[in-house]
Amino acid sequence: MTIQNDNWVSINLNELVSIRASFLEEELDEDAVDEVASYLRRCLTWDTMYGMVDNAILKHLDKLETHYGEIAPEPGREAWLNEIEKNKKQFEMVDLVSSAWTIQVPRRIK
Repeated sequence: MTIQNDNWVSINLNELVSIRASFLEEELDEDAVDEVASYLRRCLTWDTMYGMVDNAILKHLDKLETHYGEIAPEPGREAWLNEIEKNKKQFEMVDLVSSAWTIQVPRRIK
């Protein structure tokens, strides 16, 4: 017997597919569940999990920088934003219409 300090996660893909299908209000027979689970076994990516692990590491090291709901411009960008607002007053948005599409484009105000 060995004592390990590692943390393990085991995922039963068949069970996960079956449960998620019921949440989506879809009916899958056992063969369909097995087919989807086999597909996931080959192509499932862990992008979200990697992001969560990275954030947990950075949070533990007090290096996690979250910027929720920032409303002030970054330092040095005030002049650039003021220039954009000034230029917006020189143009108006007009619609170009075709039989298949409509697009808004700026037109200089005379």
